[in-house]
Amino acid sequence: MNKRKIRISLPFIFVFFAFGLIEYRLFQLQIIQHQQFVKKAKREQIRVIDILPERGIIYDKNFKPLAMNVSSYSLYAHPGKILEPQALAESLCPILKTDKSFILKRLKKDRVFVWLARKLSLKEKRKIENLKLSGIGFVEEEKRFYPQRELASHILGFVGVDNQGLSGIEYYYNDKLKGEKGRLLLREDALGHNIPFTEVVLKKMVPGESIVLTINSTVQSIVEQELSLALEKTKAVSVEALFINPQTGEIIALANKPDYDPNNYSRYSSYAIRNRVVQSLYEPGSTFKVITASALLNKGVMDVGSKIYCSEFLRVANHTFSDWKRFEKEMSFAQVIYNSSDIGTIKAALKMGEKTFYHYITLFGFGKRTGIDLPGEAKGIVRPPSRWSRIDLPCISIGQGIAVTPLQMVVALCSVVNGGKLLRPYVVKSILNSNGKIVWQNHPVVVRKVISSSTSKKMREILKGVVREGTGKKSQVEGYSIGGKTGTAQIPSLEKRGYFPNKYIASFMGFAPVGNPKIAGIVLVKEPAGVYWGGEVAAPVFGKILQRILPYLNILPKEEKWVQVREKQ
Repeated sequence: MNKRKIRISLPFIFVFFAFGLIEYRLFQLQIIQHQQFVKKAKREQIRVIDILPERGIIYDKNFKPLAMNVSSYSLYAHPGKILEPQALAESLCPILKTDKSFILKRLKKDRVFVWLARKLSLKEKRKIENLKLSGIGFVEEEKRFYPQRELASHILGFVGVDNQGLSGIEYYYNDKLKGEKGRLLLREDALGHNIPFTEVVLKKMVPGESIVLTINSTVQSIVEQELSLALEKTKAVSVEALFINPQTGEIIALANKPDYDPNNYSRYSSYAIRNRVVQSLYEPGSTFKVITASALLNKGVMDVGSKIYCSEFLRVANHTFSDWKRFEKEMSFAQVIYNSSDIGTIKAALKMGEKTFYHYITLFGFGKRTGIDLPGEAKGIVRPPSRWSRIDLPCISIGQGIAVTPLQMVVALCSVVNGGKLLRPYVVKSILNSNGKIVWQNHPVVVRKVISSSTSKKMREILKGVVREGTGKKSQVEGYSIGGKTGTAQIPSLEKRGYFPNKYIASFMGFAPVGNPKIAGIVLVKEPAGVYWGGEVAAPVFGKILQRILPYLNILPKEEKWVQVREKQ
């Protein structure tokens, strides 16, 4: 009887025990682990994403877009919803052009959401969609696009994958261009699809401001074309050029060749990407005689007609100086500059004294940054007189033993020819809000007065003579009065004292028109093959550039007949 009761009761005991287990499990799930599963559900059903704002557009001065935004598609995955990660990785890697191991590494992360690829094209997106893979999706994002490719690349710079500025204007004005990102809350169903009408804006997105540059893209293009031709013709390591409005400090054009395409900046060398006009130092050579001559005239040590005997050799301390060609005659101070006589310049500079010369060097801005609105500007190397040896003054007077940037040289030239005002250079003209309204505008800034107006007028005439009668003849442009100075500098050795043999930088810096300068600039040809004199290599490039851009800038030729000055036989 007892056995029969036990057999009858046993199922009920099992059922009761089973229900007890279920009750206990439900108690665990609903009471003890309630918060844990709520969090897990939220992780899988609720996603907060950042909404990147539309980055501001960069325009040239005529509102032609140089940097803009286009749609792109970023691929993401839900690792927990991918059953066959190996198969998915094998399918995606040919389209994404990446290793399978990279995709698998991303899929193994203990996250609900991971990026697999950013900023894909529409074509790539469609290829992936045709695979009909589960557990992945796309977010539409803005991608930075430079429609003119290499044009003004060293001014514009480039951005990273998250639209953060990494170089050029994109970096310097990143806080203005980037805007403020928003935050959006999304709810998803069990299949990972967004549930309609459940989006919640946690933070409103603010679009970036746009920038208008001082450069004209057509003028910039002309300069770059001529530099490319010069690079090919001279077989040089690089060619650089900068042009500024000497009355305002506005950058008219800035170019480095070789350059790069900011749409694919990672494919280029650091040298090609480097803005050498602003960031690289060099010894200026004879172009620095413009600074030496300005100081001598302004201080009253020399006048235009002062006579100097240019001997074959000049010994200072333990060093012997000689000229690039044998003069051995008396010349006026103006003729010394026309002919770029080292000995004539040194003899004049020795009358000035170290402290006076150093005062003018710093007054012209050397050894300090100009304040241009571009990143990475170098300040140059200018040693104080307390660290000079006896031969430093003569060396610096002819552009050796001092390191400058091309930008510093042009800014100094502007002050020489504009009446003596040292200006802050700038490349951004104005900033616009998302409605196109100007919210900030740049203006010319006079840093200080460097030389007198009368000295400036004398220097303009002397530099006009360099082009008419001296070493700069090949920079002449028919119908225009051009002033300038040639330079041929050796390249200092980085490993030991002295210079590299047979390595030179040929340069020419000049301005036009002489009577009322509207443009000033410089051309540098680094390590040309064969002929390396500034008057033979750089001056013709400068002349070709001005010949093309002066009419475009509405700088018209003189009415009087232009007379070609022939080189004396």
